[in-house]
Amino acid sequence: MIFLFVSTFDKLYGAGLFFLFLLGVSGIDDFIANYDKYLSVCKKMVDQDKQCEEKEVIAFHARLSTNMRNIKDKDVVVFGTVTLNTGKGYNPTTGKFTAPSRGHYSFTWTIATDAGYMFSTQLVINGNPVSYNHVNGKTGSGNNYETGSSTVILKMEKNDVVSILLHDAGVFVARPDWSSFSGFKL
Repeated sequence: MIFLFVSTFDKLYGAGLFFLFLLGVSGIDDFIANYDKYLSVCKKMVDQDKQCEEKEVIAFHARLSTNMRNIKDKDVVVFGTVTLNTGKGYNPTTGKFTAPSRGHYSFTWTIATDAGYMFSTQLVINGNPVSYNHVNGKTGSGNNYETGSSTVILKMEKNDVVSILLHDAGVFVARPDWSSFSGFKL
């Protein structure tokens, strides 16, 4: 019975979300730490190893390498420290992810700002805005280090490009290591 549920779920949404649930994953960092377990769990649940091995794994995670200060509106936010790049879709030099294959992808980005500053971003696919994220460290006494995260699921064609852009003009600061961009194919 479980096999039928997994097969139906796999066809509709992809095995990725189901295995996140099975592995007890609570966030993208847990996914990155545990995604090697995917094949092991799959083989235990499915009689044919071939079905497990045919899954194309595309996943990346990157963090800001340095403070980003006062970049221009619509400039790409480049997350230069890569901790995972399975499928080689993310380019840490340009800050852009290029889909290696057609499918549904999930992207999450987190921005942390210094106290007294703001940072507004947007996720774009092929230059078209899809989602936004605003972090305001000026709230209250203005002494708060603030974070904000956004997640989006996109249907992508091979070679579609996703990136995070600054969205606004002004004095902005994003903290390194605490700001990240990640994604994976469902």
